[in-house]
Amino acid sequence: MRILRDLDLQELVDIPKVVARIEAGYRADARGDVVPFPRSRFDARGVFLAWQGAAIPSEDLLGYRSYAYNAEGYDRGEQVVTLYGYSSMDVRAVFVGRLVGNLRTGAALAAALHLTEPGVQEVGFIGTGDQARNALACIASTLRPSRVLAWSPTLARREEFRAWADRVLGLRVELGQDAAEVIRSVPTIILVTSAENTIVTSDMVAQPKLLLSISAYRRPEIDVRLLDSANHIWTDSVAQASGPGCLFEPDARRAKLRPLGEGIADGSARDQTSTRIIINTGAAWEEVMLAEMMYELAESRDVGVSVAMPKERPGAAVF
Repeated sequence: MRILRDLDLQELVDIPKVVARIEAGYRADARGDVVPFPRSRFDARGVFLAWQGAAIPSEDLLGYRSYAYNAEGYDRGEQVVTLYGYSSMDVRAVFVGRLVGNLRTGAALAAALHLTEPGVQEVGFIGTGDQARNALACIASTLRPSRVLAWSPTLARREEFRAWADRVLGLRVELGQDAAEVIRSVPTIILVTSAENTIVTSDMVAQPKLLLSISAYRRPEIDVRLLDSANHIWTDSVAQASGPGCLFEPDARRAKLRPLGEGIADGSARDQTSTRIIINTGAAWEEVMLAEMMYELAESRDVGVSVAMPKERPGAAVF
């Protein structure tokens, strides 16, 4: 068993391979190979514990993610991802930090885009924070778009995003004047926001678009009229997107949800004749698959702290 921190993992990250791993996960989810454990939040009198997990028996994987936060939403960034072998039930690795979760967000968006629009040239970003950076880094490594147009409410954040992309990725980012300009100017839009209000309105989408969001299942950042008029809405987890309190909890909307891998298999998620909506919920299977990949690399390079575990038969107590 290994204990792995962000510092241990940084040299192991190969973004194209990470994105390919998530693509395989979308297909596994569509085949019904993923067993999701619902996202749960436990209130400990003002401090909350968030937890979610998944098993992928066909990959011999089981795991979960957890973290604590307070009533103001503050957390220390010390997420814990625990990876088990499914058949052996042994603990393989414990990851502490943000890297696996941050990498998961960017890779999941890049994988969804690569599966649906492998030849994409123009990409718009609504939101320019850390999650946008992670997504752009993964998209740039996998697809290398020729044009990136970005907007967020704060000018300083937009300019920081542009400078970062130029310095780190060698990629030129144009800045939009508002969200409407970005949405109307490019065919593919990545929404990485924490907005509680509608950002993409139906009147902005006169032509078919591809909209990818990490929040639209629980926040109305995409006009509900667009959700209701869509033939299908693609996601990494139907169960999570339609959970209690989500916008897709009502039966009529829930019926529109389909696993993204299913739409890739039958070609319907690549149909450009109407607006397509892909919602990434941060499903735990993504972190479990990435954790397994990082664990195997750490084992091969002897990275992190290796802990020898006792080999007693199941149920035996050691004192």
